Amino acid sequence: MESSERDRLRQMLLERSMRFGEFVLSSGATSNYYIDVRKTSLHPEGLRWISKLFFEALAGDNITAVGGLTLGADPLVAGVMLHSAAMGKPLEGFLVRRTSKDHGLRGQVEGNLAGHKRVAILDDVITSGESAIIAAEAAESYKVEVVRVLAVVDRGQGAAQIFQQRRYPFTPLFTIGDLLPVERG
Repeated sequence: MESSERDRLRQMLLERSMRFGEFVLSSGATSNYYIDVRKTSLHPEGLRWISKLFFEALAGDNITAVGGLTLGADPLVAGVMLHSAAMGKPLEGFLVRRTSKDHGLRGQVEGNLAGHKRVAILDDVITSGESAIIAAEAAESYKVEVVRVLAVVDRGQGAAQIFQQRRYPFTPLFTIGDLLPVERG
């Protein structure tokens, strides 16, 4: 990806997705900033740039499917599927529910993982890594290998170390240091 496109994606994240104040995160922790990547991933240009960067990060991983925990991963999975098809290397997608349905087939994974061997997990924002781990474990129940976890933003709060312990290579497009204002001293 051209650095100008990456720069535009960073600028869009800053303008559309970053908020400052007092927030409670899904992990229960409090923070003085919040990153709602969906404000960017649900914009046509934002999703195009994210999808292109994710696809490029997956080059050489020899995967056949991408997935993640619903709701944050939904646009990311769809975007990468469409971009991969346009590039002539189509990837299938799957979405993971936090818990299994209590009706129908009672499944936790939507999409088709049968026949896939190597997959990547996509996430919008990584804090504790819990969402990506839930998605990875659900995918692994189908006997696939999770070969990479990708995130738009890593908040830098220890998830990278957890992924390393579980032997999941982790690639964020941006770290929080790329987005937070630099303190002047």
